[in-house]
Amino acid sequence: MDVQRNLEANVEKRTKDTYGPPPGKRLLIFVDDMNMPQVDTYGTQQPIALLKLLLERGGIYDRGKDLNWKNLKDIGYLAAMGRAGGGRNETDPRFISLFSVFNMTFPSEESLFLIYNSILKGHLQPFEKALKDMTTELTRTTMELYKQIVRDMPPTPSKFHYIFNLRDLSRIYNGLCLSTPDRFKTPQQFVRLWYNEVSRVICDRLISSTDKEHVHGLIKALLDENFAKDTEFAMKEPILFGDYRNALEESEPRLYEDLQDYDATKALFTEILSEYNDRNTPMNLVLFDDALEHLTRIHRVIRMDQGHALLVGVGGSGKQSLTKLAAFTADCEVFEITLSRGYNETSFREDLKILYNKLGIENKKVVFLFTDQHVAEEGFLELINNMLTSGMVPALYPDDEKEAIIGQMRNEATKAGSAPARESIWQYFVTKCSNNLHIVMAMSPVGDTLRTRCRNFPGMVNNASIDWFFPWPDQALFAVASTFISPEDPLIPEEHRDGIIAHIVTVHQSVGEYSKVFLQKLRRANFVTPKNYLDFINVYTKLLKEKDEYVQHQCDRLAGGLTKIAEAQVQLDDLNKKLAI
Repeated sequence: MDVQRNLEANVEKRTKDTYGPPPGKRLLIFVDDMNMPQVDTYGTQQPIALLKLLLERGGIYDRGKDLNWKNLKDIGYLAAMGRAGGGRNETDPRFISLFSVFNMTFPSEESLFLIYNSILKGHLQPFEKALKDMTTELTRTTMELYKQIVRDMPPTPSKFHYIFNLRDLSRIYNGLCLSTPDRFKTPQQFVRLWYNEVSRVICDRLISSTDKEHVHGLIKALLDENFAKDTEFAMKEPILFGDYRNALEESEPRLYEDLQDYDATKALFTEILSEYNDRNTPMNLVLFDDALEHLTRIHRVIRMDQGHALLVGVGGSGKQSLTKLAAFTADCEVFEITLSRGYNETSFREDLKILYNKLGIENKKVVFLFTDQHVAEEGFLELINNMLTSGMVPALYPDDEKEAIIGQMRNEATKAGSAPARESIWQYFVTKCSNNLHIVMAMSPVGDTLRTRCRNFPGMVNNASIDWFFPWPDQALFAVASTFISPEDPLIPEEHRDGIIAHIVTVHQSVGEYSKVFLQKLRRANFVTPKNYLDFINVYTKLLKEKDEYVQHQCDRLAGGLTKIAEAQVQLDDLNKKLAI
């Protein structure tokens, strides 16, 4: 249905039953990932069957009541697909026979070196000579690292997103091109920037400490070999790069730079968080070191052109809160859908129209926060996949609404240099929406759901920067507990406070350790999430308050009883005196 809807949105009616592009033009249709459609019960891929009919017969049936035949003229077809496997299916050979088939081999190392070396060399023209001279060596190092990563990190069922391709190399160089001569003056600083970009693109998606150590080992070996004197400085932790130093000062330019340490970053984000809480619903965020790292990563992606992110972590990791703060720091609005009873794909499309009106007509930069709770129907992810890959949802607007948008955008598009044709103005609108849109998907890794979704909708992995959230480290657990069990709390004596916090952390960690044993012995997974930890602290403080109130109530009852006894004793003494008389 999506294929036909998208096709019909791009052709005009010529005669009673003939459709095609505007007179004098030829429409080329590009079908990407052609072998991705699912195979149904009868072994058919329905979109492929529709396209086969279209190519063989030169038309399709109208989906209306009468099923009228539509002839489509002046249309050419281009398609691309990967080899079968990993979510891609075998495609009907009779359909393939309708195309001239070309096998695209992977570019040679010389070609890749020339492409990326030229990009970096061009960018470094205004920089110091020492930086220009290191271009060739840096590109060779990147190519060697990429080759080793592809060899050592193949995708597996549990590491389904370990898909490293040229998009990742391009992301590394995109990050390097954010540098400016003002902030990067020495080769040491530029090698450190390179290490940051490689870490963000490759290391942030790794799901185990073992894999991270292995990749850091590969990077260190390459740096020792090619930039030995800069290795120690380049790999010094923490590594936090961003352009949010002047986030609250609109008049100041925002330059991508090394923020040096956690203290400086925390001071900046504390000020930004305070400003956010003044303007929006307040968030009670604890900015521990791990949170600052994820915040910096999400902000970096949002600040990039057409930057999208896939955040993977168990419930309560802080994915949504950090995204909202990062979006505020990047001067973007946050857009979320609100589920209600009967919410379906039609409702979702209506919400997306509101989003695209903000992006294109109001010209606002928007972060679309989409979580796994928002997936009321799997079809939603089809639309998200289209937004990630092409920047637009096929046939989102009916013809009358589309004409209204073209009318509103005509003057702006003409001023920007677009041709006056309807198609050019619509393309200007789509490009503008795509440039203003940043999609952040917050998903949980629990179960097979995420793996299946990423296999069925490859744009979620290919077109997004992945940030995998690890369990909170000790420092985070202590920081959170110290914030919620505050020194001002009169119920907890100061001499016992540190011991209570340490005990809460120990209990949470011990549950995690015993959950591993539980999994080994009974083959049943028990997930210990940050939300469990926060609930644990909240239950403790609530119970403490309840027990304190209960004890206070009992004390009041006892005091009341003693008062009554004292009063009775006085009355008894009075009576005894009267009786004695």
